[in-house]
Formats: sequence, structure tokens, C-alpha cells
Amino acid sequence: MKKLVIFNVGGALSSYANIDGSKIIIDLGAGSDFSPVEDFLIPLLDKGYFSKSTIEGKTDKYHVDQLFLSHLDKDHISDYEKFRKIFNPRYMTCPNQNLKQDGIFKIVKDFFTGESKIRDLVLSDMDERTTESPNDYGMSPSNPLVSTKKEIKLFYIRPSICETEDILKLNYANNISLVLFIRLNQKTILLPGDILKDGMEYLIDNNSNFKYFLNTFGIDFLVAPHHGLTTSFSERLFQEISGNKTRLNIISEKTRSNDSDENRSDVDSRYYSPDYSTAQNSLNQNGVKTSMGHIVIDLETNEEEIKQYTDINDVIKEFIS
Repeated sequence: MKKLVIFNVGGALSSYANIDGSKIIIDLGAGSDFSPVEDFLIPLLDKGYFSKSTIEGKTDKYHVDQLFLSHLDKDHISDYEKFRKIFNPRYMTCPNQNLKQDGIFKIVKDFFTGESKIRDLVLSDMDERTTESPNDYGMSPSNPLVSTKKEIKLFYIRPSICETEDILKLNYANNISLVLFIRLNQKTILLPGDILKDGMEYLIDNNSNFKYFLNTFGIDFLVAPHHGLTTSFSERLFQEISGNKTRLNIISEKTRSNDSDENRSDVDSRYYSPDYSTAQNSLNQNGVKTSMGHIVIDLETNEEEIKQYTDINDVIKEFIS
């Protein structure tokens, strides 16, 4: 099985992937009426999908191969407290302040706005992680954030750079986002967290591997950065990707009520334009919103490779069939 689902969690973001039996979670944002833990992971657990953890001290929990939290904003971590009560990730990967890593990778909490119990919980759990024990993935104090699946490439801007570059520091919490590039069976997915367009341009200019992947393999399916807002639409990204277009742009969008005084723009209309997407997908759309349903991408077949479901039970069937 090679499948990924992007959940309908309103203005948050959460996805789940099964890649040849490896169970991978990317972000744990919950919506007002959908919890990725309660409404997806636990029902799968009840069907025998997850096995017990074999890690000492965690054998009362269920195993997940890797948990990526792209960054520490609430809309990407809000379900974490529920998750950790039941599940144990073999590898947990997110920006953090672990003292065992080189200082250039440590975040500065003062750059985040407001207090957050869940953020503190994530950071506390990350503080317990070691980068020094033997591992097969090159993890070390000088390389503390890794992907354990060769099909998932991990890119990011070091927090120390975001602290010192004024154009990045202004949106520090978003620009330290982990950017994941998934390539399977000649198909690609980019999940860039909430990185803003200045951060995306910096990453392209300063990470030759990231630029190479964009130039060489392109992006079939883009999960629009920062929920599709104009502040994160990157012309440069589309200029660099092979063919200059995706096959589908996926937006986990923030919906603003008419009486909201939130200072933000709406989803950038370019994500729905044929200038930025070929619409060569089974939905025959340039851009699709998760608010219309959970989106399942099948990376193992060309037939019905994109499906959109309003009923989470249909998504569950995709992963247990």
C-alpha cells in the first residue's frame, strides 16, 4: 500500500500515510468537528490496524513509525495531547529545543506568540529524545531532524537562520516549518507546512538538493503552504518545478466568518488557475479544498488516484482494504 490522506480539519492541517506498511503521521491539527485521533486513528486501532509498541517503557501504547510535526502552531499540533496518550511514534520529528543537538537547530520560544500548553508538551517530549544513540538514518547532534523513509525527503531552514535574517524572522514560527517532499512510483507530493513565500524562496536558493528535486521531479500534488493564503503563494516555487505546474493543488483552508476581524487574506485564486495546474488528475480540477472532503491520494496506481470523501468511514476502508 502506498496511500496518503489529507484530512478535512477546517483551518488546521493533518495527514496520514501508509507507505509499504510504514505508518506515518504528518501534522496533528484538529477541526471543530473532526479529530484525526478520535475519528481516524482510534477507529483503525479498533480494527486491529496498529500493533503494540515494542519500545521499553512504551509497551502500553500503539506503534507509529514516524510523526512529523511541521511546526509548533496550534493548528498543526492541537490533537497531539490525545495522540500521545494512546500512540508512541518510533521517531518524532519537529522543530525543538533539545539540548543534545547543535545550537543552530534549537528554536527560540520567545519568538512564538502566546502561551500554549500543547506546544510545551511537544517540546517537553522532544527534550527527551536523544540524537546520540546508534541509528540507521544519520541522526546526530549535527543532523537532528531526519526522515526514516527514503521516499520522504526532509528540508527546512535552520531556526538560527530565521532568527538572524530579518525577512524570515518576521514570520519565524512559520518559516521554520519542515518541508516534506514525497516521491513514489514517479509521483510526487510536497507538504511545506506554513512556510511563507520569502521562506520558500530562501530554501530554494540555499538548499541545492531541494532545488534539484523541484527541477528534476516536479510536483504532482501540492498541499498549499499556509492553508493557501496569498502570503505564502510562491511564484518562485512554480518557476522552479519541472513543467511549472502541478497536477493538483490541495488547500486545507482557513474559512473566515463574515464578521471576523482576523487580519488575513483569502485563499489565493491562482491555486485554481490552469496557469499553475494541469488538472491531470481523477478529480479533473486544478485546485481542491479539503473543506469539501478528505482527500486520498493513491500512489500505487494511475486509476482513481485521487478520491474525495465526506465520510471518514470511506477513508478508513481505503487503509484496511
